[in-house]
Parts: sequence; structure tokens; C-alpha cells
Amino acid sequence: MTHVMRQRLKLVALLGLLSAPLPLAWAMLSAQVGIPEGRVANGALLPKVKPLTDWSLDYLVTENATDNVTQNATGNATESAVNAVGVKETPGMPPLAARGADEQRFWLSWPEPNQPQLAAAQAERWWRLHRALGKEAPRLGRLVVAEKAFVHPQVPGEQRALGRWPAPNDATSVPHQLRLIDPHGQVVVAYGPEITPQAVMKDVRRLLKRNPVAPRQVGPR
Repeated sequence: MTHVMRQRLKLVALLGLLSAPLPLAWAMLSAQVGIPEGRVANGALLPKVKPLTDWSLDYLVTENATDNVTQNATGNATESAVNAVGVKETPGMPPLAARGADEQRFWLSWPEPNQPQLAAAQAERWWRLHRALGKEAPRLGRLVVAEKAFVHPQVPGEQRALGRWPAPNDATSVPHQLRLIDPHGQVVVAYGPEITPQAVMKDVRRLLKRNPVAPRQVGPR
């Protein structure tokens, strides 16, 4: 083998070594194999759960939702641009009056536990997370689901619905304790009982950052 041939083989080997990570990374991303879960999401990403629009829930509208003043996630009174009276809602989606924002929301949703103390503690946990979002709080909603009746006092900004909490379509999946839902009703991430508010906050902030609010169009005056 000549010196020129050896140099060419070395060059080909070097190019192959440098380009190898690209197809490998694409294969890992496509098959979702070998990716550290924490870097994608802190729960089950895109679980096999039917969208929120198919949950067949009866949404409860509180008394002050019929007024022009509603409470936001921090418990402060804010002017609402939507009056719940006479508003036609998309079937299966939370009422506009409960969204508290002009833009569509992401949603944190969970089934209410049967124990009153546990239910109240869980509702307060996600309320505190919601408050911690600061100026981004209007882009997130909280939806708690009870099968027949609620056992904990309603927390400010909490949307309630009666109905059966839908189980995952995949029978082998771990039961979900919390779900993060996008504005179109698709379940983006599902969490098990071990999830912490800090981990959920990271996923919520990541989604809000990757889905910025579209700039408002100002009409002619």
C-alpha cells in the first residue's frame, strides 16, 4: 500500500468518525432510545392518553365567573375580557372564563384524591407552583377532576370538572397523578406519584419558552 493510499484511508476514517454522531443522534431521537429522560421531560413524554376534548367532563363555573371580575392564579382580582354568560364553548374544553387570558393556555390537570387533607395539600402544591411562574402565570391553567363531588375547598384560579379521570390507553402504563396538557388539548407529559413541583416547574418553563406568545396585532385607530 502506497503512502498516498494510506493517507486517503486515514482521511476517510477521520471523516467517518466525525460524521458518526449525526446519524446516531437521529436514530436515538426517532426511536426515543438512549436519551436521558430528564433532558426531554421529567415524566412520560407524549403518553398514550386521549386528548382533553375527549374526556367528557362537566366543567363547573364558579359564581364570580359570570361577572366581569375573576380571580387570577395569585388570588388577586383582575379584569376579565370574557363574560361567561352567553359564551359558546368548545365541547370538552375548559370554559373561557376560567382561562383568564386572551391567549390559549397550557393546563396542569390531576384527579382529586378521596382524602380531604391530601386533596387540599395537592391543590395548594400546584397553586404555589402556578404563582411561582410570575408574569407567565396567565399562560397556565389548573384543572382538577373529581368523579362525583369535591372534598377540598376551591383554591383561587382552580378550574373544576366532574367526570371520570381517563386512564392511559396503554394498560401497561403507570397510573398518572398529574398531566401537562398543551393548548390544543393533547397530553404532553404525564407524571407518576414520585413527581416533585420542582421537576414539573422545569417542564412548564421549558414548554412556555419553546412556545412564545404571538405578538398582538394592533388595529387601526
